[in-house]
Amino acid sequence: MKNFINVRVQSYNYKKQYDLLRHNFRHKKDSLSQINEKPNFFIGSNGKVLEIDNTNKKKIYDILSKEYQKDRAKHNEIYKAKHKRNLRDFQATWTDGVLTFSEAIHEDLGNKYTQKDLIKVATSCANDIAKKYGTQLIYLTLHLDETTPHFHLALKNYDENGLSLWKKNQNKEFLSQLQDIAFEHFKELGMQRGISKDITGKKYETTKNYHIRKEMELRDKVLNTQANYDKLQKEVEKDLKSLYTEVNLKKNEVKDLRSNHDRTSEEYKNLTIIFKQLQQEEKTLREKVRELKEIDNLDNYLNDLKQDIRKIVNSNVKKVVPLMGNSKIEVKNINKMYNELVSKISEPLHSKVREVEEKDKIIKEQSDLILIKDKEIALKDTKIKDLTQTTQKLEKAFMTNYKKLEDMQKNFKQQIALRVRRLNLINRLRNSNIANKIRLRLSKKLNSNQIDR
Repeated sequence: MKNFINVRVQSYNYKKQYDLLRHNFRHKKDSLSQINEKPNFFIGSNGKVLEIDNTNKKKIYDILSKEYQKDRAKHNEIYKAKHKRNLRDFQATWTDGVLTFSEAIHEDLGNKYTQKDLIKVATSCANDIAKKYGTQLIYLTLHLDETTPHFHLALKNYDENGLSLWKKNQNKEFLSQLQDIAFEHFKELGMQRGISKDITGKKYETTKNYHIRKEMELRDKVLNTQANYDKLQKEVEKDLKSLYTEVNLKKNEVKDLRSNHDRTSEEYKNLTIIFKQLQQEEKTLREKVRELKEIDNLDNYLNDLKQDIRKIVNSNVKKVVPLMGNSKIEVKNINKMYNELVSKISEPLHSKVREVEEKDKIIKEQSDLILIKDKEIALKDTKIKDLTQTTQKLEKAFMTNYKKLEDMQKNFKQQIALRVRRLNLINRLRNSNIANKIRLRLSKKLNSNQIDR
């Protein structure tokens, strides 16, 4: 679904500006943020973001209303100096702009971009819109508590002569350029260019009229659905009862036929099979009828709910008879009525939510146990791995030392063999006259050499 960005700027009278401040900062009774508890944000022209809540909304309102009074006095001073008279109430010192989006923002926000991204782009866009008007951005507010998220922006609305910047630039070309500025900023979030109603001439519904129209559509849809459901339920109930009666009759006929045959005969066996099939069909139809009764109980609950809703509405509205014209119905306290209706309608939902929460709690506990077991297994695996590595190192060291020992043993055996051979040789020499023969030969050779001399 495509998401469109659209910008509108409107001028309001002096007193209306205070209503706008109360609206923008939710400084009023029965504000939507108090009902649905969705947040709203104040954004300064410097991009600083502050969440608006019950603890600070009055302070923000007081600061901005004083700033508005100060700016109004300055505006009046400039205007009086140029035009020799004071400003009139219809001449606005600030203008209020709105950055609106399509319903696709509900899906895109949080998936395609963050709230921080949206605020950053909107602040940059609002500052450029202010530059286009030749003025300053005062503040932005992001409202998330209404039907569709949107921004309000406040601009100073007077030039050096005290004249309205909004009125001066109220032409189609300028308004089209505002749409271009918005698109240039928001296209990075995947948004398309919108067209201002000031250019198209289209009239858009107010929030109040939108909710009235949607309520009427929903009521018609509920009535049509209820009528179709009632009709269908009666038809189904009639068909089921008819089938149940027919199956019951057939079952009894088969039972009577079976009684005319011997239990050991083939006919009796075949009729028994048919009888059991009819019994099963009868049981199924009986369950369907029981389900219809449960639906009747649901209808009773819905009827009770309708009566309770009617009582809540009646207790919160009053009939007003004016001096002239027709009487009308007014809501005494819309906030009270809203809370009572939501509470009543949500009763079964809260029960289901509690059931789901209990299941989620059990699942979480089981998940935590599994996680603990996984950690224990991982720790054991680490220990086993460490022991395996240590064992491998010991085996490697053992093999190295074993090889060295084998080499030493082999060398030792060789040395022993050499020593044995040497000793054997010495013993053989001792036990023979070889030494005497050697000495005799040496002696003869020596004597021969002396004679020759």
